[in-house]
Amino acid sequence: STGNDVWTLQRCLEHALEHNLQLQQAELGVVRGVLAETSAKGAFLPNLNASSSYGVNIGQRIDPFTNQFASDAVQSSNYGMSSGLTLFNGFQNHLNLRRARLGLELAQTNVEIAQNNVALSLASAYLNVLFQKEFLTIAQLNAEATGRQVDRIQKLVNAGAAAESDLYDVLAQQAADQSSVVSAENGVTIAKLALAQLLQLSGDEADNLDVAPPSDDLLEATQLPLSADAAVAFALNAFPDMKAAELQVTDAYLGLDLAKAQRMPRITGSYSVGSGYSQNRQTLVSDPITQDVTIETVEGILVTTPVVTQEGEFATMSFQDQFTNNLNQSIFFSLSLPIFNGFGIETNIDRAEVDVLSAQLAKEQTSQSLTQTVEQSWADARAAQRTFEANDRALAAATLAMTNAEARFEAGAISALEYADVRTRLDNARINALRTQYDFVFKTRILDFYLGRPLSL
Repeated sequence: STGNDVWTLQRCLEHALEHNLQLQQAELGVVRGVLAETSAKGAFLPNLNASSSYGVNIGQRIDPFTNQFASDAVQSSNYGMSSGLTLFNGFQNHLNLRRARLGLELAQTNVEIAQNNVALSLASAYLNVLFQKEFLTIAQLNAEATGRQVDRIQKLVNAGAAAESDLYDVLAQQAADQSSVVSAENGVTIAKLALAQLLQLSGDEADNLDVAPPSDDLLEATQLPLSADAAVAFALNAFPDMKAAELQVTDAYLGLDLAKAQRMPRITGSYSVGSGYSQNRQTLVSDPITQDVTIETVEGILVTTPVVTQEGEFATMSFQDQFTNNLNQSIFFSLSLPIFNGFGIETNIDRAEVDVLSAQLAKEQTSQSLTQTVEQSWADARAAQRTFEANDRALAAATLAMTNAEARFEAGAISALEYADVRTRLDNARINALRTQYDFVFKTRILDFYLGRPLSL
């Protein structure tokens, strides 16, 4: 209809690469990989932390800033800043950074794998819509042809030149053809729905979805390689599945190096600076008043000595002065050497070695699976080609038979039942030729995909 929105295969692929949720999940893996790399780089830098505390102590205690007993409520506060740096930890930071960069590359490779999976699914769904539309066209043509035969037989029956049984036979064929049209229409609707769901279209967009017809040279542009060797070689060297498997092997070796690094000593350094304030910290604000007094010693000697007549005045030391006076700094270095930890390190090393073997086996399995998939794709395409060629010959023969049957039926040489039987064979030949044509095209496109060629129709 005029309201349909026609989609080419290329448009479908571009839309899916932008909106597919599976791809978006894979792209989030890349974001996580970038964050992991940033975190691994930050492990080389020192940390820096600030601290502050305030409290009120009630009851007898030693004031840490006056070193005297205090029984009154004492308000105090502490302020500090500290920094620490790992000087050596068996090169674990370097290994973690390499592993994070490897993880980022693996995440990017997983995006490529997801893109390939979506592309293959879309191509299959797209071709299925084309096939169902062609099947509908055949069903409609058959129904129209049967309708013409009904009109012709009706006229012959009315003229007394044909039996009513012939009309009933053709009417039965017409009903069967109309049922085939409905079934084909349902097939088109379901195929379009499957494609719309892959594209994640909304309701209105899905209702208006249609696909562009294939190019006129669809079969001419479909060439089957002589063997699967070239496709296998390309897939093993360039496909992201193999790259991901190789990266996982490298990651497993890095995990083993990290496990072994736990045997190494760990050296850290730290620096801290701090100060504090206490309400009980007093300072002299006015000197005591003294007066010289003469006294006589036991020996009868007169001695003049000062005597305090008025005590000096004290006040709480200001925050600024206390902060300056109480300032303290410290530098520490620590060494940690693992000697025994309940077999934890050795167990981690053994587990990492198992992970390496597992990754190597997974790589071999991926290589084997990819090789088998490509070889099977070539075999399927070869079988589809031979089946299509055979069905094409059968269609040509059925078409000739139908032409002859039409002439004989119009001449009254065969019955309507015999004519319908020839029509059925032609219908089956058309359907089989069409099905095997699209099957051959799809399977060769899959093989082209493994050869690194873009999907197209």
